[in-house]
Amino acid sequence: MMTGLNFNRSLFILFLAFVSYSYTPQALGQSKDEFSLFEKELDANSSAEVKPSSAPKSTEKKTSTPAKAISAPAAKATPAPSPIPAPAAKTALQPTKESPAPVSPAAQTQTTPTPVDAKIPETVAATVSTNSSEETSDQKIERLKKEIRSGPKNGALIVQLAEEFYKKEDYEKATLLLWKHVDKIDRKGLVLLAKAHEKRKEPNEMLRALNVLIGKDEKDFEAYSLMGNAYVMSRKTKDAMESYKKATELNPQYEPAYDGLIDLYEKREPPNLYELRILYQDMVQNIGPRPQYLRKLCEINTMDATYEPAVHACNEAIRKDPKVADGYVYLGISQKALGEDDVALKTLKKASKDFPKSELAQYQYGKLLEDQKNYVDAMKQYKAGTEADPQAARSWLGLATSSFEIRKFDLALIAFKNACKYDKKNAVAFRKATTILRNQKNSQWIGKFEDASETCTF
Repeated sequence: MMTGLNFNRSLFILFLAFVSYSYTPQALGQSKDEFSLFEKELDANSSAEVKPSSAPKSTEKKTSTPAKAISAPAAKATPAPSPIPAPAAKTALQPTKESPAPVSPAAQTQTTPTPVDAKIPETVAATVSTNSSEETSDQKIERLKKEIRSGPKNGALIVQLAEEFYKKEDYEKATLLLWKHVDKIDRKGLVLLAKAHEKRKEPNEMLRALNVLIGKDEKDFEAYSLMGNAYVMSRKTKDAMESYKKATELNPQYEPAYDGLIDLYEKREPPNLYELRILYQDMVQNIGPRPQYLRKLCEINTMDATYEPAVHACNEAIRKDPKVADGYVYLGISQKALGEDDVALKTLKKASKDFPKSELAQYQYGKLLEDQKNYVDAMKQYKAGTEADPQAARSWLGLATSSFEIRKFDLALIAFKNACKYDKKNAVAFRKATTILRNQKNSQWIGKFEDASETCTF
């Protein structure tokens, strides 16, 4: 009985040893770091990404003690090889001038003296100095991955890797990486996360990231401005305006928030000139009298028939930047509205002459000439407007009406067709001209105008 019991106990011990030995590799296989798991997620979401290897294999021969296989070499006499290969000569004590051996950082700690006349060749030195600067985006990504494997809790490295994905327009990988480590990344990483979702047209995910950011700092004006962008994408105009206004309240000098509000007011039909004027006045006051702000004030005041403030803003805009046509054009329009016809004519004529590529300048000067019944010169200005911008419907319409007045019906017909092509609302003027020809009983042109005007509908 005792012999059988001892035999069974020995079998059981052998069985336990076999089981523990066979499951050891499986347990080791589960000891993956967090970043290795993320790499598998990236590979599953993008077939273009090269699948990273699990761990670099050691080229050294296995010994009976596994711990020694992964430790650094202990002997000082055999330092790690330098990235730049040394000459084939084995003796470092007698380098020649033709093939000097470059000294690696590890070799400097040895007691072997270095000859005085040994110099690094110029080509080798150039390679050393440019290695880091010539690092490609893919190489940087691989380097950052290796560094993150060594320190998976380093949030700064994670954000740097996400930035590289963002630069390569791989926004999906950037968002996957940043969400996985959202508890480790800083404000910069959260802003990048929101912008990556913006590029992917994902407003709800943007808002989710921005709520995390605002939860950390409720006075983050950039977060509110980006939130406005998300609401615009979701077509929630009221919420977008509130977010942009909150951003300008927190930082009156933050221009992107003003730009968001301006875009919303300009898209209204008709544009909200009152609110636009207030916004640009605030920008001049809080950010500074930049010429682009003054030009917009000049334009808005002119369009809103507040001509005296318009003249002041236009003159200031011209003084700040005299190389842009808009200031001169709206100044001339305001001068004409104030009854200064001769001054306005000179201002608009100068604008059309100094800025031949400005469709606005050519059109407004042509319009002034047409109002003065100077159809010949007006026609020339409108034609210049179509050359400055071939898709400018208003210049085509001006060319059509002015040439029609001087009975150049062939040119008028072409101009009416183009005016209608780029803006169907010009069908009204086209049909009016057709009616005039019909009343005049102009049999030569009435049929051509009728056929073309009937195809111009809106």
